[in-house]
Amino acid sequence: QQKTLKDPILFPTTGVAPSNVGPLFVSNAESLEKMQDRVVDEHMASRPADFFRETSPPKREDYTLALWFKSNTVKMFSENPRGWLQKERELLRQDRKHAAVGHSLQKIIYPAPSKPSAPRQQVVRNTTSRVQKPPKAPKIKSSTVERFIRATTAPRSTARHSPMTTPEPRARTVAPNREDKDFNSLEDLSPPLYTLPSKPNSLKVDWKGNPLDLSKDPHASLLHPDELLLAAGLRLDCATYLTSKRRIFIRRRECAQIGKEFRKTDAQQACKIDVNKASKLWTAYDRVGWLDMKYIKMHM
Repeated sequence: QQKTLKDPILFPTTGVAPSNVGPLFVSNAESLEKMQDRVVDEHMASRPADFFRETSPPKREDYTLALWFKSNTVKMFSENPRGWLQKERELLRQDRKHAAVGHSLQKIIYPAPSKPSAPRQQVVRNTTSRVQKPPKAPKIKSSTVERFIRATTAPRSTARHSPMTTPEPRARTVAPNREDKDFNSLEDLSPPLYTLPSKPNSLKVDWKGNPLDLSKDPHASLLHPDELLLAAGLRLDCATYLTSKRRIFIRRRECAQIGKEFRKTDAQQACKIDVNKASKLWTAYDRVGWLDMKYIKMHM
């Protein structure tokens, strides 16, 4: 049976190759480049026009580079077989390590089974050498102790220091001893008292503790009624308040002369009283506008 031959004849009997069949093997580099260009042109012409919608299509140089790609794996292996093997083994270990970690995270960890506890051995103690303690005195309720202390005729100092009671806080009715009270030795740069707002208690600040009674203070007439409430609330006598007030406005002028903003820390550094009380004075004066520049310009 005779079959139809579709493949080109490698060695024709007549010795003449058909004209429409190209050579199977390229003889030189120029023919290889022509074949490469022909293959690239045919591929670029055959690809659909709408195939690359989201990205730009490859250029001719990209196809040429792909055709000339040559793997160097065998070359690198031949240069250093032992080093290549060690590198591949290390990569394999790293892959297994990461895979094991990911697999262990998926495991459910159950609580370990409880071990049966060993029976406790009974310890026989020698009770003959135990020291017998005297019987405890009956407990007395706190209410009974308080009633007993109140009914006793002992002096107050003795009852206050009794170990069975808690000393009650003594209400301080006079101001603590302050050394910074010489306000007459300081320059008075404070704003006039009539500049205070007409609303009552305009200098009020929050402070814990009972206010002082300044009704009998010898310098009470030098303070505005709102200043009396402020000094009494901060537990400052009138002389200490006036001294701290003058120190604050002296420091206010010093800051204005150098162009520095007057803050709470400046008031705290200027006064010789508790820093929290100095901060309250700064807050009260700032709220009524006494720290404005217009009140200090006249003294500069």
